[in-house]
Amino acid sequence: MDYHELKPRKNESGILHREGIYFHSPSDFAKENLYYIHFGGTYTCTFPYRINREHYHTFLLARILEGELHVRFKDYTTCAGEGSIVFLDCKQVHGYWAKSPVTFQWFHFDGCSVQGYFDYLTDQHNICFPGRHELFLSFDSILEELKTDHGNEHRLSFLIHSILGLLAVVDKRKEPPAVTDAIRYMETHYRDNISIEDIAGQLALNPRYFSKLFKKHTDSSPHQYLLALRLRRAKSLLLETSLSVQQISEECGFTSSTHFIRAFKQENDITPQKYRSLIVNF
Repeated sequence: MDYHELKPRKNESGILHREGIYFHSPSDFAKENLYYIHFGGTYTCTFPYRINREHYHTFLLARILEGELHVRFKDYTTCAGEGSIVFLDCKQVHGYWAKSPVTFQWFHFDGCSVQGYFDYLTDQHNICFPGRHELFLSFDSILEELKTDHGNEHRLSFLIHSILGLLAVVDKRKEPPAVTDAIRYMETHYRDNISIEDIAGQLALNPRYFSKLFKKHTDSSPHQYLLALRLRRAKSLLLETSLSVQQISEECGFTSSTHFIRAFKQENDITPQKYRSLIVNF
């Protein structure tokens, strides 16, 4: 059957053209271990096209090719324009509709860690995300794979994961100058006994506002970022020098060797000295 020639059914009000629906039957292995797709396609719709659901058992990703798609998720409503990516947990109350012509790619999918990704991403960005070239390539590849009689479920899983991962990656081009300057300041002064107030002061920002801004764009508090920076440097010194643990703690800006050992063990489950012996003798 040529899916490109399928015409909208009479009860699909507002659908002008569709490619698909392309169905995929995931294996038991995919359901347990991979990201997997149920079905997807490409629609061109206009008013009165509307979908309203109280509950559906999948997640939905959609890419707006042209026009605008209006989207509701629980009590939140937004308008996704051309190039936008929409991510919905269809197990929650949701809907989407067209007021004017809109073309969008979409697929319903699931996987063992999709809920975690959804909660992580939508906590920061609601349900609508700006698109990027890499995301568009993955959407195109998924739809092409679904068109085949036997879409490779490992390739489909990889492509879905690439979309979720790219949505989670901070676009450095959109990072505020204050965040970039703060990171540069920490990379230069991590050896010093600096505080959040010191960093915010360098940027002429209120410490509380700065902390919120930094976390929004790095998914890490300034304290967490500075600690991770110091610990990465400490690992390098443990492996590349013969400095003592005390000397390394001082070189990396820790207030004491006790503080250094405690922080290192909390992150790595072993002490700095044990880490050095294991890695150097590997």
